[in-house]
Amino acid sequence: MHTLPLMMLALAAPAKVSSVVVYPDRALVTRVETVACTGRPLAVFESVPPAADPASFRARSEDATVESLVAEERTRQAEFSPELEALRKKRETLEREMVELGDARARAQSLQQLGESLTEVTVKRVARELTEPKPDARAWTQAFDTALDARLRAASELSSRVARMREVQRELDSLRSRESFLSASAARMERRVEVRLACPSEGRARVELQYVVGGAGWTPSYEARADEAAGQVELSSFATVSQSTGEDWSGVRLALSTARPRDNATPPELRPLTLKAWERRPEKKVLVRRDEVQQHAQAGGQTPGETDGALQAASQGISVQLLVPELAQVPGEGSAVRLRVARTKLKSSFVWRTVPKLHPVVFRVARLVNGAPFPLLPGPVDMFRASGFIGRQHLEQVPQGGAFQLTFGLEESLRVERVVVQEIARDEGLFGGRRRFHYAYRFKLANYRQRPEVVEVAEHIPVSELDDVTVELDAKKTSSGHTVEAMDGIVTWKLTLDPSEQRSVDLAFHVDVPSSYDMQGL
Repeated sequence: MHTLPLMMLALAAPAKVSSVVVYPDRALVTRVETVACTGRPLAVFESVPPAADPASFRARSEDATVESLVAEERTRQAEFSPELEALRKKRETLEREMVELGDARARAQSLQQLGESLTEVTVKRVARELTEPKPDARAWTQAFDTALDARLRAASELSSRVARMREVQRELDSLRSRESFLSASAARMERRVEVRLACPSEGRARVELQYVVGGAGWTPSYEARADEAAGQVELSSFATVSQSTGEDWSGVRLALSTARPRDNATPPELRPLTLKAWERRPEKKVLVRRDEVQQHAQAGGQTPGETDGALQAASQGISVQLLVPELAQVPGEGSAVRLRVARTKLKSSFVWRTVPKLHPVVFRVARLVNGAPFPLLPGPVDMFRASGFIGRQHLEQVPQGGAFQLTFGLEESLRVERVVVQEIARDEGLFGGRRRFHYAYRFKLANYRQRPEVVEVAEHIPVSELDDVTVELDAKKTSSGHTVEAMDGIVTWKLTLDPSEQRSVDLAFHVDVPSSYDMQGL
């Protein structure tokens, strides 16, 4: 097996990427060169990837004045030609050897056929002479030896030629693959950037070249580990970074930005607002239910979390830039790299919570406040308890100091059941001008754990957006000890259940609607 040249290692040397700011859909790359300040020095940046936007090239130096920046585009044919030529010559040599081996194999196969023919002739001769009075046994032995020698030499030749052909074929396949890769690489375009400097004094000048590349981005993900004994959750923040610019980011200082340059740089356009009118016949009002998720801005207080590592978060107005604590290695062929950004210990209160209408089970819920020095971006969260991995959920965006909650699985030893007691409607008021709808539900809970537990039970009642439609909780039929969120209509009980105890709570309310409404959707 022959060894291929390793010129590609030398070709990658000029790429001196010092730092990268990765956005969700692109990246800002910074390269560094150091030149001697003699005369009017020239800092040359070779092999700038074709993914770089020429309009984004910027050069700066604190040791000299940048006079000009010139970028040219070219193929990489000159750099790859020596290795391609060496591979071509080696491939042609092996192809000639393969042809010669094919001829030798054909000769060995012919010799093998000859040996088989001699054996057949000898067998026939022996069979014929056996009927004669004086058979020639010595001639038989010589004939068999000649046939056997021909067959053995043919088998040896054929075996060695076939083995060598397999070896040569493997080398040829490897050479052709390498040659194809280098030919494609040589045809790719790259840029060469020259920065002309003016030095105030002799010495060394450090020059930075910045450019924006596409084909790069990052997405957040998290791991949450519950420590119920300590009353905290350890939240590890990760960034999955990938880039296919063809330029490796090796040992770079990496920053992750939440900004989207295209969106943030484009102001909204105000369009004309016109008023129109047309006639139409009166229509009957239709009362419908509208199910929606209410989201509220919550201030979680100033409860800082303990963040490990040297994470820094730099505010950029509407975005945040996160500095990865360690130097990063991100290959340029598109492979995803998962980097840990931070690990934060957050104070938590753990509760048992159930919403029987949606799912009649009891969940373990941790209520948290984001004490990390950066907002939590939307992304998947892998959940862990002492027993190990329990599932994955999606985290919505949480600002610094914002309240949020994570669910750490369900508990089979706590049971809940929702029973429909009443759902009827009857006429109310003078001349049947209004209709009243009655609703009543019962929630049965049981604790089969070894200790007392507090369970939160939540159910919603309608919230009217109409002046002539009213919703009222029936205080006499609704179990006491509940709270009601006026905006959401969420009714919540906190029930303490002793071991093996079973309890139930009732919820009752009615909705008054004018009879003129179409009430099919209620």
